[in-house]
Amino acid sequence: MRSVQNLLSELAYVSRSIEYLGDVLSDVEAVAERLGRRHGDDPLLEGMVEHETNVWAAAMKYQLDASTRTAEAWRSQMEALE
Repeated sequence: MRSVQNLLSELAYVSRSIEYLGDVLSDVEAVAERLGRRHGDDPLLEGMVEHETNVWAAAMKYQLDASTRTAEAWRSQMEALE
């Protein structure tokens, strides 16, 4: 079925996007490790890293939760078609 092929194509795209997200987060982790090694206990940098972590982690969690709910709804709809 053409529609099933389209579905599989969309899933492949989403899977590639998730892999890329993992790569980007690995880059963020590497930067964090370098910051820790280079700057030690710099209080100003400590506060800046804490702030950025809070902002970006909250945004990522919100979007990931929304994506998970969307995927669960998609799954339910597909199961209802069986």
